[in-house]
Amino acid sequence: MLLSIYFLSLIFLVLGWTYYYKSARVHKLNDFFRKKIFNDRYMLLKRKKIAVVFFLAACLLFTTGFIRSQDEKKKKSIQIEFTDQGILFDVISLYYKRLAEQPEDILTLTKLAHVYKTLGEKNRERMTWEKILVFDPENKAAKERFNVEL
Repeated sequence: MLLSIYFLSLIFLVLGWTYYYKSARVHKLNDFFRKKIFNDRYMLLKRKKIAVVFFLAACLLFTTGFIRSQDEKKKKSIQIEFTDQGILFDVISLYYKRLAEQPEDILTLTKLAHVYKTLGEKNRERMTWEKILVFDPENKAAKERFNVEL
């Protein structure tokens, strides 16, 4: 950052010196910028080309987003078909029975958290991961879930 400030100050110093001492070069510089860089025909053509690129990029991104959203909808509907919620509720009750016998069973708690994730029960999933962290503070899966540094 500091180097860029020094570089800009050097450019302005050279420009100031040129404008003060070499006025003929300033006229040549003005002609160059007017004819080559700020030429209206050139600028309009360049802006149109850039606009076309932006429009094409926007169309590509919208199409990609639409296709991905349709794919995700299909995946979710397939997941719901394959995972009958009634079966998952039976699994949850079995996990709770197991946890009543051994409340510190990390494997059962992990499976329970994944079932809650499948059902979309975010609060219960979060509470289950927190419980896992209480019993096993070094659990990698629970830490990754909460983005805690390892």
